[in-house]
Amino acid sequence: LPSDADAAPRADELDTWFGGMKGANKIMYDCAAVASAPDGVMFARNLIKFSAEKLGTKDADNSVVVCFRHFATPFGYTDAMWAKYPGFISMLGITDPTTKKAAARNFLLHEEVQGQAGANLPGIRAHGVQFAICGAATAFFAKQLAGETGNAAKIEAELAANLIPGARMAPAGVVAVQRAQKAGFAY
Repeated sequence: LPSDADAAPRADELDTWFGGMKGANKIMYDCAAVASAPDGVMFARNLIKFSAEKLGTKDADNSVVVCFRHFATPFGYTDAMWAKYPGFISMLGITDPTTKKAAARNFLLHEEVQGQAGANLPGIRAHGVQFAICGAATAFFAKQLAGETGNAAKIEAELAANLIPGARMAPAGVVAVQRAQKAGFAY
């Protein structure tokens, strides 16, 4: 008889999320550094655009996730969080490509990456791209923003409640990457 140790692990919410994505072409773009966030958006846009143009794929044929983790995590938050908590922007040295100053907004929600049409968060979201946001990094940033006397739990909850459209908070970005690979996503 098989023991409990031989039983398959129980599916969790990330398994269910990735398993529910039915496009045959499954890929995750893992963005861990500030500079990798615009790249991940551009790569997702290019996959969708050129697969459609050259291979005839439709949006439903693709399951695409962009994961913002580690130092790219703030790209998973709305403009309101960037404006309210400039501390993580200055900590990471994020510069707005339009103003050339410290970013006061999530410019990927607005700017077309490298001037390419549709290469921004709303542009790729319109094609079904979803986003995983690192919960561990969110907790880290909340602690840094709170300092010794602030309420890190409150800031963490606020950040989690203000994710970009199409985003899901993962316990950690690396967990989302692992679950995506388990579900058959290329990395």
